[in-house]
Amino acid sequence: MLLNCNQKKTKLKTETQPKKELKTTQSKKKKDTINNYWALILDTISIKKEFKISDLKHTLELKTYSLNDSSIVRNLAQKGEPTYLDHSHKMVTDFKLLINSIVDKKQIDRTDFEKSLNPEFYAECNLSTTEIDSISGNLIYLNSSLAVPDTGNIWKVLYSIKIKDNQIGKIEIKETDYVGM
Repeated sequence: MLLNCNQKKTKLKTETQPKKELKTTQSKKKKDTINNYWALILDTISIKKEFKISDLKHTLELKTYSLNDSSIVRNLAQKGEPTYLDHSHKMVTDFKLLINSIVDKKQIDRTDFEKSLNPEFYAECNLSTTEIDSISGNLIYLNSSLAVPDTGNIWKVLYSIKIKDNQIGKIEIKETDYVGM
């Protein structure tokens, strides 16, 4: 600042505003969530079996494939770690019964076996495979493996389906066995 000697000295006033107190709020530390999405599964496992009931030719086709829907979600995080969600795809098996030109269809997935499986296992499992064991008259004996993805935790379900009036009947579970971990 420059002052001229001829001028009166004036006192400069500076207004100071009172300091505002900064409020500090503690926010809860937000944990990160890691989402792992499985790659698309493009494989289809097909089985075709021909058999006769009362001299009438029947063909049963099974197709097991992924819906690629990321609908099975498991939290793989340990206590105190960030959330780690693993998204895998639901697997299904389509049954198609062909009798001449008559077609009947049925689809199964893990929900068909819920009552026969351990609840903790069921919460994380997925249908893995479905196979025809044997056919006797109008009874088809099958087995399906259910597994927790990326583990060796597998259960096998043995069941039958009855063909009646050219229709695929309900699943009748015979046995559930723990295969391994």
